[in-house]
This record gives sequence, C-alpha cells and structure tokens, in this order.
Amino acid sequence: MNILITSAGRRVSLVQGFKKAASTLNLDSKVFITDLDPIKSSPVAHFADGSFKVGYFSDSDYMQILLNICLENSITIVIPTIDSELLLLAQHKSEFLQAGINVIVSSIELIKILRDKEKTNTFFNDYGINTPKIYTKDDIQFPIFLKPFNGSNSQGIYKAASIDEVRPVDLKSGKMMILEYIEKKKYDEYTVDLYFDKESNLKCVVPRIRLKVVGGESNQGITRKNEVLDFVLKTFSKLPGAIGCLTLQLFSNKKNPEDIYGIEINPRFGGGFPFSLNAGASFPEFILKEYILNSEVEYFDDWKDNCLNIRYEKEVVIYD
Repeated sequence: MNILITSAGRRVSLVQGFKKAASTLNLDSKVFITDLDPIKSSPVAHFADGSFKVGYFSDSDYMQILLNICLENSITIVIPTIDSELLLLAQHKSEFLQAGINVIVSSIELIKILRDKEKTNTFFNDYGINTPKIYTKDDIQFPIFLKPFNGSNSQGIYKAASIDEVRPVDLKSGKMMILEYIEKKKYDEYTVDLYFDKESNLKCVVPRIRLKVVGGESNQGITRKNEVLDFVLKTFSKLPGAIGCLTLQLFSNKKNPEDIYGIEINPRFGGGFPFSLNAGASFPEFILKEYILNSEVEYFDDWKDNCLNIRYEKEVVIYD
C-alpha cells in the first residue's frame, strides 16, 4: 500500500501531504520518491521514507527499473510530477495495473492534447472558453506574448512590446507561439487545482489568484471561492480521460469575472498545489481513498476561502 512520487525534486509539501493523508486514513503506507540524484540534489529525498536513483526517461530500461522498484517495495500508487514523463507513464499504465500498481495519470489522448499548446487552444475553444489570439510572424499586433509550443515550467516565455524585443530566432524557428498579450492590469491570473475521480468526474475545484510567480511556480497566492470556481465547475464537471490532479491556468477580468481566457492545463500536480492543500483540499487523501480503500470520493468544497500562501526557501544541509 505504499506510494511512489517520481521526479520528486523539491516537492516536500506533496510528500508530507501524502504522509498526513495516510495517517488520517489509518493506513500503514510509506511514501518513496525517485530522482536522478536523490540524496545530493533532491531535497525531498530527506523527507520521504526512502528514495531511489533512476536514469532518464529516454533510457530504454527506465520503465522496467521503475516497475521493479514498485514490485520490490510494495508500491501500489505512482504519482508523476513533471510534464516530460506523463505520456510515457500513460503508455505503460495498463502494464503497471496488471501488477496491481495504479499510475495516477490521465489518458494518452488527453495528455497529447494538453502537452501541445496549439491543441490546447483548440481544446479550450471546444469548451466555449476564449483563448489569446495566435499571430503569424507576418501579422502581429503588439504587445505580444511568446512561448514554446511544447514548453513547461514557464521556460522560454516572454512578453514583447515591439519587434525590437522579439528574438529573431523565435520568428524563424517555428517552435514558438506568438500570442495576444493579456493585460494583467485588467485581468487576474488564476491557477485552479482540479481533482478528477476514476470516472473523470470533477470532485474538487480550488481557484487561487497568482500574486507572485518565481521560476514558473506560484510564490504567493490566495484562494478564492467566486465566479471562477462556478465557471470551472460548470465547464469541466466531466472531462473524458482526466484522472487525478490537473492544474488549470486562466485569466479572469477583474470587473467581469465571467470574461475568461484559458491559457493551459497541466495534467499533473502543479508546483503550487500545496496552496490548495494548505487551504484544506487534500487531493492525496482523495487518491488514497479511491485507489487503496476503493471508496468513492464525494464532491468537496469545504476548503478555506481567502487562504493566503507566501513561500520561502529552506536549506537541507548534507555533510559528505
């Protein structure tokens, strides 16, 4: 009945969230992690019950090594945390399930859509959600926002107020989306944590305003029970292929909250999920109820409104 969080890196709060959830449910479950160099490079390894060094996703034996770790350590739940591993794990999900191991990841089809920024725009539009205009290099109205088609963690993104601020390589490469810039003076930027059960039914929605972002992750944020919650609940009450935690990013007009622009959805735990956890939305507990206790998860909205989170760095000291 143990849990494995892959590529855990700095996700100390996520490990602690699963430990607390196991204790709350009176489960004798341990939480393990994997990483490239867990002891010296992964702070979370010093908070987990154990850690395992693994290679790169591109290694031919990666999945077999991961499966062996699960089998040798009585692991029944695998939680992925970074974009680049999602599709690989989804492709091997049935193999793990045959061994009694639940990989908490969305369907292959949904991941392929949400990992592609252009397809994500079409996805939003299909659900009646506006998206920023996509410009061609010959038809640009400044200011603009540029981001890679297949990027993550806000890498490579930037705003340009004129052609002089656009890197020439980005216009030539064909790897960058050129988007309408959403004015942050008029719109609040939201991250919304969503929990979908085994049947892809939406069971929890926690919107928060991103007050400050550092390195692509929320550094300060405050939860809100408002029109954004109502909009998301109505729009995504059922999302085929969605499993576990998904993280939605959108903009909501400060004067007209129903004027919403969809930006992206990451089908995994986002780096800012602890903000929702601290507000009382224990997605780890939902997962343990579903996949260990085989219990149905009821819709949950008893989390704290206006819960402000502000982050700081803390060191792990290792004497070698």
